[in-house]
Amino acid sequence: MSKTTLARNTRPGGRSWPLLIAALIISGGSAKTSSIIMLAVTLALRNYKVRVFDFDHQRSASHIACAMDELPAGHGTVYDLMHGASLDECSVPYRYVVKAACPDPDDETKMLPPEYAEIDNLQIVPGSRAVKNFDTELAFGNEMLINWFRELSEDYDGDDDVWLLDLPASLSKLAVSVLAAFQEEDEILPPVLVTSKEETDLKATFEELAEMRDQQNGRSRRKRTGPSIRHIVMCGTPTPGRPDSEGDLTVASMTRQFGEDFELHKIRWSGLIRQQHRRQAPVHAFGQRNANPIEDYNKLATALGFVDRTPA
Repeated sequence: MSKTTLARNTRPGGRSWPLLIAALIISGGSAKTSSIIMLAVTLALRNYKVRVFDFDHQRSASHIACAMDELPAGHGTVYDLMHGASLDECSVPYRYVVKAACPDPDDETKMLPPEYAEIDNLQIVPGSRAVKNFDTELAFGNEMLINWFRELSEDYDGDDDVWLLDLPASLSKLAVSVLAAFQEEDEILPPVLVTSKEETDLKATFEELAEMRDQQNGRSRRKRTGPSIRHIVMCGTPTPGRPDSEGDLTVASMTRQFGEDFELHKIRWSGLIRQQHRRQAPVHAFGQRNANPIEDYNKLATALGFVDRTPA
């Protein structure tokens, strides 16, 4: 595989919809959401127009992006989007907390609400617990749902550059309905915590993806799906200040197995990453500019071909 980094085409093949990148590995708690959030903010700060889709019923990406806080009654979520609501109706600006809720100094029985700031170029489609119903709806006759994301993509006429998809930790029918829209230029980006379990789960992910491609393409030769993996993100890699023999063994093993055919990217262990959920803010909002996560995800963004578009 070529190691040359080229500027990424965000409308591959001249199509109308943006580049699609999904975080997926058949493993729970594997830094998928953390990686999506870090990459989304990194690309937005590089002046790309980014939209995050939260497909996980746990809605962690929506929580970090404050998309569930004070959401207007009746506002659309990703579940409504699946059932015909428009993308604009189901998107909100990405926000983060700049001042947490605190007691009102003038009335100790009241709390002052948190204060937020928005990140330019970045929106999120909030998640919903109701996505758990998707497979059941398909099983009970609503078969047209399987094409919903492909249709959404092909009908898109906006100016987003990239859609980042936080998928659940399985190849459920929901995940398959999303991945069916992927073409050869789109990409699955598996975040792998550097443990032997996660390494094994990565192998299972490759196997299930291959099976999914065969099944989908066997049904339709006209609209072939092409979800593929070219980059692997190794999360929580050891640092001199936080040595980890298990992590070192896993990094060495993954390098032997995958280093020739895939680009491997190290994301060093950092306590800041773990704080994103509690703070409801990305590391960019509270960490030093040269913090390890920011530096490592900047390197990942460049390796993916997202050159910095910000004015000099």
